[in-house]
Amino acid sequence: MNDYLRPVWEGGEIYRETVAMIKSDGICEGRLLFAPSEILKVESYDGEIEYEQGKDYVITGTKIVAAENGNIPYTDWSIFFHEDREQAQKEHDSGKLKLCLDPIETNDGRYITLMALDNPEYVTGWQLAVTYKTCGCWEGYIPVSKVSMLPKVYGKLKNKKQVNILLYGDSISCGYDCSGFYGYNPNQPVWPRIMVDGLVEHYGAPVELKNVSVGGTNTDWAIDNVKERVLTYNPDLVILGFGMNEGCDGGIFMEKTARLLETIGDGLPDAEYVIIATTLPNPCVSEPSDKFRQYQGEYAKYLNKLEKTGVVVADVQSVQKEIMRHKPYIDLTGNWLNHPNDYLARIQAQVITKVLCD
Repeated sequence: MNDYLRPVWEGGEIYRETVAMIKSDGICEGRLLFAPSEILKVESYDGEIEYEQGKDYVITGTKIVAAENGNIPYTDWSIFFHEDREQAQKEHDSGKLKLCLDPIETNDGRYITLMALDNPEYVTGWQLAVTYKTCGCWEGYIPVSKVSMLPKVYGKLKNKKQVNILLYGDSISCGYDCSGFYGYNPNQPVWPRIMVDGLVEHYGAPVELKNVSVGGTNTDWAIDNVKERVLTYNPDLVILGFGMNEGCDGGIFMEKTARLLETIGDGLPDAEYVIIATTLPNPCVSEPSDKFRQYQGEYAKYLNKLEKTGVVVADVQSVQKEIMRHKPYIDLTGNWLNHPNDYLARIQAQVITKVLCD
């Protein structure tokens, strides 16, 4: 658990950072967030194979480069894109997709493959997990504790009284695409479980989690289902995890979230709230594509306007933005569209735990 919750922004020792090995222009390499001072382990995403420095790979600055005759598996970008809509439609009509969406266009007129939907090994099978030490410094947004703004919850935690948390969100809050969600190796727990275990370890207080999240949902659905999904359980803390499926700009999303808070508050006047500024989807998806329009990156700025005593924001997306200044999206995803892999899901747990710990 200490490895899972060691904040990535603190540097030092980085645990199982994922790097996709994609061959381009004759070179197969991936990029680490920091330049390593010592490599502790390079292994397959599932943890079943360990690779040897010098034999299987070399490190050059922040790059990990696959050796020409080494054992590291790699692919090229062709498996992640279709060149035109006709190819994408054939995939759509083939019956191979576990979850079927209409073809999704990219910013350069191609279409992304949807083969990884509900099938994360299509992406994670090409990802390495690198554990290393670094002297590098984080240059982006740093999450801070906000638990003092949640006086009722904080009082219970400090006094080691039971806190009941209800998580109300979309598929990312369900746990997609953590390996443990599917029962795949390395079987990392879903991020809500990591978060709860971190709170229990920090405070020594009993924490109960009820996760009522449903994949594919948004705040409109959430408002309509408050009575059944939230009020029934009378939680002390409600964590809201919507945003990925909105398809609206930041101002409208803020208004919807404010209505959701008000609707819950009418039935639970003593509840307090954490609002998650969602992780970000694949940036190559074009804006006209239904619910995957690229508005999500605006949401933290607008959600921060809702903060007050009893309501705080856990800004996951600003941490992801800093990571993506150094690493491509393919390193962070489990489905190549909008779900985090183990690495990014772990970072989500780190951000929310930091917000809730004193």
